[in-house]
Amino acid sequence: MLIRTQILCVYAACLLLLGGCGSDSGQNDLRRGMAAFAEQNYPEAIACLTRASQRVADSPDLYYHLGCAHLLKGELDPAAAAFQAAFDLDPKHGETLAGLGQLAYYTKELPKAQIFFRQALEAEVVSDDARASILNGLALTEAALKRNDQARLCLLRAQQASRRYAPAFYNLGALYLNAFALREEALDQFELFVRLADAGSPYQEKARNQISRLRGALERARAEELDTLRRDPDLAARRLHEGVEAQIARQFPKALKCYRDALAADPLTFSAAYGLGKLHRDQKQTAEALEAFKRAAAIQPAHLESHLEAAELAVQLKRYDEAERILDRAIARSPFTPKSADIMARIRHAQGRYAEARAYGEFYLSLVRSDAKGRAAYAKWVSDLPK
Repeated sequence: MLIRTQILCVYAACLLLLGGCGSDSGQNDLRRGMAAFAEQNYPEAIACLTRASQRVADSPDLYYHLGCAHLLKGELDPAAAAFQAAFDLDPKHGETLAGLGQLAYYTKELPKAQIFFRQALEAEVVSDDARASILNGLALTEAALKRNDQARLCLLRAQQASRRYAPAFYNLGALYLNAFALREEALDQFELFVRLADAGSPYQEKARNQISRLRGALERARAEELDTLRRDPDLAARRLHEGVEAQIARQFPKALKCYRDALAADPLTFSAAYGLGKLHRDQKQTAEALEAFKRAAAIQPAHLESHLEAAELAVQLKRYDEAERILDRAIARSPFTPKSADIMARIRHAQGRYAEARAYGEFYLSLVRSDAKGRAAYAKWVSDLPK
């Protein structure tokens, strides 16, 4: 995943907040230090900001940037001292709290990192990119703790906060690839990162390598799958048409047979699989409907309704692990669909994983309108979940 400090401090360089009543010399050192920071000349930034700190005593932004400069050089102890000085001046300084979180993440004090990042999210920060950066840092912390649900949701919230914040896309791609085994969805995220990130980003090459590798693997898998299929699209189309007419005439056994025959003629006939799923569902044949909707989703992975139908049916059958796998792909394909978050919250609740249930429930609430029907009752359900 991305090294977060490379992004954490970029937005900070545009903060020339010259607080305090120090001498002209102190203000000049502060200006020179900020300019050096913006140019990524961290040794010069450290020298100037250190001198400025002797004359400008009440600027948390000064100490914050000094801490960032040390952190970017890998100097953890002086970074900690500078962040602490900024914190002592303003305990609610959002960027400082994020810096302390980053420092704790580097030193593998992960519970402490969680606390600082969460406090930073509650504080005011200077921009949407700043908020996205904090969510990105929290996501890395959650991933390090193997809390993959929370990591995913933090990265999605980071993308919501700023659609131009490239690291959230790279990190979500890495998470989908390594934790969720979702290759196509990981590929999408890496491609978005390449379009968003600066050309000089050291992660451009890594992302492009991942794209090349994933495309090749997916194309080979697709070619091998097609080689094994026997397809007769014309016959499938005829059987599908007969199935639709039989269903309209309420000749349901005939419709089921026609849909199956269409799939036998061409296993990639999406409408037959989806029609089969709906017909089984309406006939209360839950297990059969689940298999049909799963097949429809496999034929057309971008068809969200197939995934959601299958997930709902798997929940009805209490096949929660299967429902989870279906929804993982649905959320990756269409992350800001409230129904997906709601179903996953109910799955985690049924599994007794209340922290994850709460996280998905809160995400659901963030996606629906404040006046949506049933929202108040849902919010109470989320708040009443066991701690």
